[in-house]
Amino acid sequence: MIEVIFKPKKISLLFLAIIVFLTLVHSIVLVAFFHFDNPSIDIFVGWFDLDIEHNVPSTYSAFAILICSLLFFTIAIHKKQPIDYEKLCWIVLGIIFIFLSIDEYLQIHESIGDIVENHINATGFLYFPWVIPYAIAVIIFIIIYLKFILGLPKKTAVLFILSGTLYLTGAIVFDMLGGKEAELHGVDSISYCILYTIEEFLEMSAIVILMYTLLSYIEKHYGYISLSLKVCK
Repeated sequence: MIEVIFKPKKISLLFLAIIVFLTLVHSIVLVAFFHFDNPSIDIFVGWFDLDIEHNVPSTYSAFAILICSLLFFTIAIHKKQPIDYEKLCWIVLGIIFIFLSIDEYLQIHESIGDIVENHINATGFLYFPWVIPYAIAVIIFIIIYLKFILGLPKKTAVLFILSGTLYLTGAIVFDMLGGKEAELHGVDSISYCILYTIEEFLEMSAIVILMYTLLSYIEKHYGYISLSLKVCK
């Protein structure tokens, strides 16, 4: 019997190494795309561009977010009391992150943006209008979850806020900056590519911090998460 223990620091460093690798490959591919007129490069752009769905980075991101969802549910399951405000918050977070995982892979927010665009003049920083309903959802979330976050252990609360701030800075702030750039110079400009590279790196980094936060919380309150493997001869 082999027991694999998922220690917060080691798991987080592994996922951090993955996002650094993906970002480097993405950057190298884009540099090649802008400097060499070779159609074969387009294949690698499709595989590794951080801004494209159904490829290696989007699959990784969806998987990482899904892991966070499972960790939220794990914490909720270990709360022995009947469903109360705190336990419900963990459960809802798990559900939210399932949606975010699906959204990351299928880019549902773009479809929502198309609907919003029918009702507003999508220009400037609102060139990608999906940020409007998502920003409203974030405000509602903060209002509802403020009590929950402040009630967490100090380290957990600080890391929660840090990961959330990084994620929202990437997902909303840099997406708005990218929208302005896309409107002015198109989505194939170098500046736009730099902006969405920063956006995606911030989002992925935020998820790694959140993963570390949740694993550390579980370790402190319930023990390590482990996986037992039976070896058959």
